[in-house]
Amino acid sequence: MKTNLSIKKFILFSFIASLIVLLNCSDRNLEPLEGDIKFSIAEGYEDHDLIESPRIMLSMVTEKIYPCCNYSIISEISVKSKIIAIELIGIYIPEVGLTALGPASASSFLDISEGEYQLYFYYRNTKDKYILTVTDSFIKITEEVAQFTNPEFNLYWRYPRNSFAYLCGTITENSWLGDDFLDTVLSKITFRQFQFPDSGKIPYPCSSMGHYYNMPARYFLYEKDENFDKAGEILTSYTQNVIVYYPGTSISLINWKNKKYYSWLFEK
Repeated sequence: MKTNLSIKKFILFSFIASLIVLLNCSDRNLEPLEGDIKFSIAEGYEDHDLIESPRIMLSMVTEKIYPCCNYSIISEISVKSKIIAIELIGIYIPEVGLTALGPASASSFLDISEGEYQLYFYYRNTKDKYILTVTDSFIKITEEVAQFTNPEFNLYWRYPRNSFAYLCGTITENSWLGDDFLDTVLSKITFRQFQFPDSGKIPYPCSSMGHYYNMPARYFLYEKDENFDKAGEILTSYTQNVIVYYPGTSISLINWKNKKYYSWLFEK
């Protein structure tokens, strides 16, 4: 009984907070939601160009495609104890629209710790409910009531600490370069290769893109940051001594803190 009372108080608080936000948005050009909302709760970065630890974030996109790709979903998010409430308010239409079709979207960091949460989505008189489970290795979304929302995936794997992804793309006849560079690195540094489970969404890219041959990504763990940086130094040398003779080849090293080494940046 006490737990139910706390939940009711929390929902009332969330509704009042959302009403305040809605009133403050009265001068905005808001449109009602149309169609479903697809969401994800996974690890991401505040700035794709900064080196930083990943954080758990909520991302939402509309099912509906709008005339401009910079429309946004207006919402109010409340996190209290083990309850996460997302009150959806409407679609914000900016004064200046980007001339490309796209869904309306929104993203926010949740900054929640490990544990099990009740996850609610509200829009007008409709409520969806999920159970959100957060561990040190995965984020799981279990549906209880879903009327206007749906998760992109039900299982998201988190970035393992001290991990990185190795990507290589080239033309078909030069596919051997992927193994050649890896053999060069492993002859000088000890890394432990691992694989993500087959189910669920992994945080790293699954392969390179835009080449005739896109090698499936390989994932490794390292003991010290210096080892990853050493691999970057080896990539610099390999690029200038090998890759320059094979146009159309690119190699990428991306670690769990968003630090990247790209072969094309080392070409003279």
